[in-house]
Amino acid sequence: MQNSDYTQLIEGCIAQKRDAQHQLFKTFYSKMFGVCYRYAVNYEEAQDMVNEGFMKVFANLDKYKPTGTLESWMKRVVANAALDYQRRHKVGFDTVEYEQVNESQLAGFEENNVLGKLSSDEILELIQKLPAKSKSVFNLYVFENYSHKEIAEIMKIEEGTSHWHLNFARNKLKEMILTNDK
Repeated sequence: MQNSDYTQLIEGCIAQKRDAQHQLFKTFYSKMFGVCYRYAVNYEEAQDMVNEGFMKVFANLDKYKPTGTLESWMKRVVANAALDYQRRHKVGFDTVEYEQVNESQLAGFEENNVLGKLSSDEILELIQKLPAKSKSVFNLYVFENYSHKEIAEIMKIEEGTSHWHLNFARNKLKEMILTNDK
Protein backbone atom coordinates (compact mmCIF):
# COMPACT_ATOMS: atom_id res chain seq x y z
CA MET A 1 0.00 0.00 0.00
CA GLN A 2 1.05 3.56 -0.66
CA ASN A 3 1.19 6.20 2.09
CA SER A 4 -1.81 7.91 0.51
CA ASP A 5 -3.81 4.69 1.05
CA TYR A 6 -3.30 5.10 4.79
CA THR A 7 -4.42 8.74 5.00
CA GLN A 8 -7.95 8.00 6.24
CA LEU A 9 -6.69 5.31 8.58
CA ILE A 10 -4.14 7.70 10.08
CA GLU A 11 -6.74 10.44 10.44
CA GLY A 12 -9.09 7.98 12.16
CA CYS A 13 -6.36 6.91 14.57
CA ILE A 14 -5.51 10.53 15.39
CA ALA A 15 -9.22 11.11 16.08
CA GLN A 16 -8.98 8.08 18.43
CA LYS A 17 -11.50 6.03 16.50
CA ARG A 18 -11.20 2.48 17.82
CA ASP A 19 -11.99 0.81 14.49
CA ALA A 20 -9.19 2.75 12.76
CA GLN A 21 -6.76 1.93 15.58
CA HIS A 22 -7.75 -1.73 15.39
CA GLN A 23 -7.24 -1.76 11.61
CA LEU A 24 -3.78 -0.14 11.90
CA PHE A 25 -2.87 -2.63 14.64
CA LYS A 26 -4.05 -5.61 12.53
CA THR A 27 -2.28 -4.34 9.42
CA PHE A 28 1.13 -3.88 11.03
CA TYR A 29 1.10 -6.19 14.06
CA SER A 30 3.16 -9.04 12.60
CA LYS A 31 5.85 -6.75 11.18
CA MET A 32 6.11 -4.76 14.41
CA PHE A 33 6.13 -7.96 16.46
CA GLY A 34 9.09 -9.09 14.34
CA VAL A 35 10.91 -5.87 15.23
CA CYS A 36 10.24 -6.37 18.94
CA TYR A 37 11.12 -10.05 18.92
CA ARG A 38 14.62 -9.18 17.76
CA TYR A 39 15.08 -7.15 20.96
CA ALA A 40 13.16 -9.41 23.35
CA VAL A 41 14.36 -12.25 25.52
CA ASN A 42 11.23 -14.31 24.80
CA TYR A 43 7.84 -14.29 23.07
CA GLU A 44 5.96 -12.80 26.04
CA GLU A 45 8.41 -9.94 26.38
CA ALA A 46 8.06 -9.23 22.65
CA GLN A 47 4.29 -9.05 23.10
CA ASP A 48 4.71 -6.49 25.88
CA MET A 49 7.13 -4.51 23.73
CA VAL A 50 4.86 -4.48 20.68
CA ASN A 51 1.89 -3.36 22.79
CA GLU A 52 3.91 -0.51 24.26
CA GLY A 53 5.18 0.29 20.78
CA PHE A 54 1.68 0.61 19.39
CA MET A 55 0.70 2.84 22.30
CA LYS A 56 3.57 5.14 21.31
CA VAL A 57 2.57 4.96 17.64
CA PHE A 58 -0.99 6.02 18.49
CA ALA A 59 0.22 8.75 20.83
CA ASN A 60 2.61 10.18 18.21
CA LEU A 61 0.82 9.51 14.94
CA ASP A 62 0.05 13.20 14.59
CA LYS A 63 3.82 13.76 14.28
CA TYR A 64 4.16 11.38 11.33
CA LYS A 65 5.26 13.16 8.15
CA PRO A 66 4.61 11.22 4.92
CA THR A 67 8.13 11.84 3.61
CA GLY A 68 8.94 8.16 4.25
CA THR A 69 6.72 5.13 4.49
CA LEU A 70 4.35 4.73 7.41
CA GLU A 71 5.82 1.29 8.03
CA SER A 72 9.38 2.66 8.31
CA TRP A 73 8.24 5.37 10.70
CA MET A 74 6.37 2.82 12.81
CA LYS A 75 9.40 0.51 12.90
CA ARG A 76 11.53 3.32 14.35
CA VAL A 77 8.89 4.17 16.96
CA VAL A 78 8.43 0.51 17.92
CA ALA A 79 12.20 -0.18 18.02
CA ASN A 80 12.65 2.80 20.34
CA ALA A 81 9.80 1.50 22.50
CA ALA A 82 11.53 -1.88 22.68
CA LEU A 83 14.76 -0.20 23.81
CA ASP A 84 12.83 1.83 26.40
CA TYR A 85 11.31 -1.42 27.66
CA GLN A 86 14.77 -2.97 27.98
CA ARG A 87 16.08 0.04 29.90
CA ARG A 88 13.12 0.06 32.28
CA HIS A 89 13.38 -3.65 32.95
CA LYS A 90 17.18 -3.70 32.87
CA VAL A 91 17.12 -6.89 30.82
CA GLY A 92 20.82 -7.78 30.86
CA PHE A 93 21.59 -4.30 29.66
CA ASP A 94 25.10 -4.10 31.08
CA THR A 95 27.58 -2.44 28.82
CA VAL A 96 31.26 -2.58 28.07
CA GLU A 97 32.79 0.80 27.31
CA TYR A 98 35.05 0.90 24.30
CA GLU A 99 38.03 2.00 26.37
CA GLN A 100 37.82 -1.25 28.38
CA VAL A 101 38.34 -3.42 25.30
CA ASN A 102 41.84 -4.67 24.57
CA GLU A 103 43.32 -4.80 21.09
CA SER A 104 43.04 -8.58 20.77
CA GLN A 105 39.27 -8.28 21.10
CA LEU A 106 39.24 -5.81 18.20
CA ALA A 107 41.27 -8.04 15.89
CA GLY A 108 38.17 -9.20 14.02
CA PHE A 109 36.77 -5.73 13.34
CA GLU A 110 36.03 -6.41 9.69
CA GLU A 111 32.75 -6.56 7.82
CA ASN A 112 31.63 -10.13 7.22
CA ASN A 113 29.01 -11.82 5.13
CA VAL A 114 28.71 -15.07 7.07
CA LEU A 115 24.98 -14.53 7.76
CA GLY A 116 24.16 -15.28 4.13
CA LYS A 117 24.42 -19.00 4.89
CA LEU A 118 21.27 -19.15 7.02
CA SER A 119 17.53 -18.66 6.73
CA SER A 120 15.99 -15.62 8.39
CA ASP A 121 14.47 -17.80 11.15
CA GLU A 122 17.86 -19.33 11.91
CA ILE A 123 19.48 -15.90 12.01
CA LEU A 124 16.75 -14.60 14.34
CA GLU A 125 17.28 -17.57 16.64
CA LEU A 126 21.01 -16.83 16.82
CA ILE A 127 20.44 -13.09 17.34
CA GLN A 128 18.24 -13.97 20.34
CA LYS A 129 21.30 -15.55 21.98
CA LEU A 130 23.39 -12.35 21.89
CA PRO A 131 23.90 -10.25 25.03
CA ALA A 132 21.16 -7.60 25.29
CA LYS A 133 23.26 -4.51 24.55
CA SER A 134 25.08 -6.08 21.60
CA LYS A 135 21.79 -7.46 20.29
CA SER A 136 20.22 -4.01 20.45
CA VAL A 137 23.11 -2.31 18.66
CA PHE A 138 23.11 -5.05 16.02
CA ASN A 139 19.36 -4.70 15.46
CA LEU A 140 19.46 -0.90 15.30
CA TYR A 141 22.34 -0.88 12.85
CA VAL A 142 21.46 -3.84 10.62
CA PHE A 143 17.66 -3.87 10.64
CA GLU A 144 16.65 -0.31 11.52
CA ASN A 145 19.47 1.40 9.55
CA TYR A 146 20.55 3.69 12.38
CA SER A 147 24.04 5.18 12.22
CA HIS A 148 26.51 4.57 15.06
CA LYS A 149 26.07 8.20 16.06
CA GLU A 150 22.28 7.76 16.34
CA ILE A 151 22.70 4.47 18.23
CA ALA A 152 25.11 6.13 20.66
CA GLU A 153 22.59 8.89 21.35
CA ILE A 154 19.64 6.51 21.75
CA MET A 155 21.47 4.07 24.00
CA LYS A 156 23.51 6.68 25.86
CA ILE A 157 26.85 5.09 24.98
CA GLU A 158 29.94 6.29 23.15
CA GLU A 159 29.99 5.97 19.36
CA GLY A 160 33.06 3.72 19.60
CA THR A 161 31.17 1.50 22.03
CA SER A 162 28.41 1.14 19.45
CA HIS A 163 31.02 0.05 16.89
CA TRP A 164 32.41 -2.45 19.39
CA HIS A 165 29.00 -3.96 20.19
CA LEU A 166 28.17 -4.30 16.49
CA ASN A 167 31.47 -6.02 15.79
CA PHE A 168 31.13 -8.20 18.89
CA ALA A 169 27.63 -9.26 17.75
CA ARG A 170 28.84 -10.03 14.23
CA ASN A 171 31.79 -12.05 15.50
CA LYS A 172 29.63 -13.90 18.04
CA LEU A 173 27.09 -14.72 15.31
CA LYS A 174 29.90 -15.92 13.05
CA GLU A 175 31.25 -18.09 15.86
CA MET A 176 27.77 -19.57 16.50
CA ILE A 177 27.31 -20.26 12.79
CA LEU A 178 30.68 -21.96 12.47
CA THR A 179 30.00 -24.01 15.61
CA ASN A 180 26.64 -25.14 14.18
CA ASP A 181 28.23 -26.07 10.83
CA LYS A 182 30.52 -28.63 12.43
